[in-house]
Amino acid sequence: MLPKPGKTPLRLLRSFSRLFGVKVYGKLELVNPTGSHKDRESWEVLRDVKAKGFRAVGCASTGNAAISLAAYAFMTGIECHIYVSESINPDKLALIEAFHPKIHIVKGGYEEAIERCNNDAETMGFYNANPGICYAKVVGNSCIGAEIARRLKPKYVVCPTNNGTHIVGVWTGLRDAGVRPTMVAATAEKTKVADSIAGFHRLEGERLRNTLQESNGFAIDVSDSEIEEALKLLVRGEGIIAEPASAASLAALKHIPLEPGDVVCCTITGLGLKFPRILKLVL
Repeated sequence: MLPKPGKTPLRLLRSFSRLFGVKVYGKLELVNPTGSHKDRESWEVLRDVKAKGFRAVGCASTGNAAISLAAYAFMTGIECHIYVSESINPDKLALIEAFHPKIHIVKGGYEEAIERCNNDAETMGFYNANPGICYAKVVGNSCIGAEIARRLKPKYVVCPTNNGTHIVGVWTGLRDAGVRPTMVAATAEKTKVADSIAGFHRLEGERLRNTLQESNGFAIDVSDSEIEEALKLLVRGEGIIAEPASAASLAALKHIPLEPGDVVCCTITGLGLKFPRILKLVL
């Protein structure tokens, strides 16, 4: 099996700390092999695929999960099926194609791609790595929470959130390590710049609800202008080139009731270089 991704940097973000008068840390998941936290998930998925004797794996994705799963399946010699919407970002599609999976272009949006993948997984018999179904993805994200807990005891942990797999996993890792911050889901239900979290689909369902309930957490819907503002400060103030969806966790800070002395950790989940056209427009 390939080396396990992880042990990503946890960095004090001085520009955001000064802006909000608290200590703001960034968990830099964009340094993983394919540039996102999805590598944590894919490693655990492929381990589970091999343990259960599957010869193929598949998922539906807006981009990052597909890039990562296709890459890890290619590295481990497992057949991979990727289901994407006909409106997928062409920059992301090119990266998916680089690892030679079987790509299924689905008419409609992300929900239609999920439905088609779920149906094909049953009829074709491949391992279904979709959120809400595949617990190995939660396990992968729990390693992020465990790593945060070794260094910090934050009052808030803020995660970009769509299906909920990432925030559920991060909370699981924190809770199991005895650290229980308030979890904040940074969402962007209607967005033109952060397609990775567009829609707030909540496919983790009960797990997501339990995470927010157990942690006394809440969701914040951030605007594109707030995401763009946070993204610019990340680049100019911190030298971190993140994807727009990643900046949502920092955009949410202005909506959290922060107090002097608070410690906050924001997960920065993906690399901005996958989005050259969006970056050019935003920066």
